Amino acid sequence: MTLFDKIKNNHYVKHIGIALIGIIVLSWLVFFGLKIFTRHGKTYLVPDLTGLTVPEAQTVTNRYGFKLEVSDSTFVGGRQKGTVVSHIPKCDERVKKNRRIFVTINAFSIPKVAMPKVTGVSYRQAKVTLESSGLKVGKLIYRPDPMKNYVLGQNYNGETIKTGSMISKDEPIDLILGNGYSSETKKVTEVIGLSFLDASETLNNEYINIGATIYDSSVKTYSDSINAKIYKQHPNSGISVRLGTYVDLWLSVNPEQFNE
Repeated sequence: MTLFDKIKNNHYVKHIGIALIGIIVLSWLVFFGLKIFTRHGKTYLVPDLTGLTVPEAQTVTNRYGFKLEVSDSTFVGGRQKGTVVSHIPKCDERVKKNRRIFVTINAFSIPKVAMPKVTGVSYRQAKVTLESSGLKVGKLIYRPDPMKNYVLGQNYNGETIKTGSMISKDEPIDLILGNGYSSETKKVTEVIGLSFLDASETLNNEYINIGATIYDSSVKTYSDSINAKIYKQHPNSGISVRLGTYVDLWLSVNPEQFNE
């Protein structure tokens, strides 16, 4: 009698074998069932919710099978009140269905700050003071004065603003600067390929103002406006202009604009 025949005729061994097979089959069925129930391995890309209102973001997350939860608010200048500033998980991360998306929205009320004194100092010092107070530089207005690029006055909405006045955060403060009685000119810096914020910083540091800002038809959302780059400027780079001259900017997110 062979070994196989002995095992086949041994009822004890046979029952153990049947039990083992049953355990294997049951384990496989349980694993397969859980895999279907939990959709194991099936993930979805988190959409970009920035710039959307909470109801708009809710509609998008519902479409993807996610759950939206407002977790915090902050103030970001230039953005619409109540819109999504950021979210976790971030855009394009892969998550499973029913995942909670925690969003931070832009505050509905803008905090107030006290207007600092920036007259009698250099433009660069005034700029640092304004930014550290939560404000920003607006227009640069030149007047005849021997103190070149020193701040002669601080204006808000066309009128003088007194030191200590309460003003909404992130508001632009126009600075009146002395021109040193000179007809000094500056060559316009090229800002093609830069974002609006980077171009503003670059030109302001050269004592040049931002003029008209034109977005092409490719810019449809707030995220587009943040990601847009400058593809055209006027006056062009290299042209000599007077201090305080305005430079117009054209922006796009369409790569073809930069290949022309």
